[in-house]
Amino acid sequence: MTPPWEAFLRALPAAPDVDAAQIAGNVPAAQKQLNANVLAYFTTGSGLSGTPPPFASDIGRQLRIVALNVCGDAAEVELEIDVTESMCNVYGTMHGGCAAYMLDPATVAPAILLGLAKGFDGTGVSQSMNIHWHHPAPLGATLSITTRCIFADGRARLSRCEMRDKISGKLIVSGTHAFLNAGRAVKL
Repeated sequence: MTPPWEAFLRALPAAPDVDAAQIAGNVPAAQKQLNANVLAYFTTGSGLSGTPPPFASDIGRQLRIVALNVCGDAAEVELEIDVTESMCNVYGTMHGGCAAYMLDPATVAPAILLGLAKGFDGTGVSQSMNIHWHHPAPLGATLSITTRCIFADGRARLSRCEMRDKISGKLIVSGTHAFLNAGRAVKL
């Protein structure tokens, strides 16, 4: 029998404008599509009707999945996003609050990916975020966001994130995100 959390995720509508065949990585295309559906649901409210869109959905909608990989007890997600006016401060660079917002779904994504691969609910609620701003990201820059779930045991999950300028490779933001799943504990 399919666990309720997995049934919920599998019932989500297909993410708009996502072609799973274009996502790189070592997981099957169906799992790539499922992870894209989950990201779209949590960042844009895709599939919700009669409710307002979630916080910053105009930015969440712009996150593009580039690659999904599972290696042993770790998972890695690569995303991209272009820095737009709605993401910037008065200086024309990405606002720190925007970086913090993007770190949240970006770091939960590899835990969900790992959970689907290993048979546990990878979702959770934030416990803490440690964020370091290294360089500004100017309007028009494309950011490459690499996140890795480095710990999932019991109900605790921990992911690490780096946001880099896609062209120069310059580190823009790095951080970690600890979160807890409210469901039953899992042991890997």
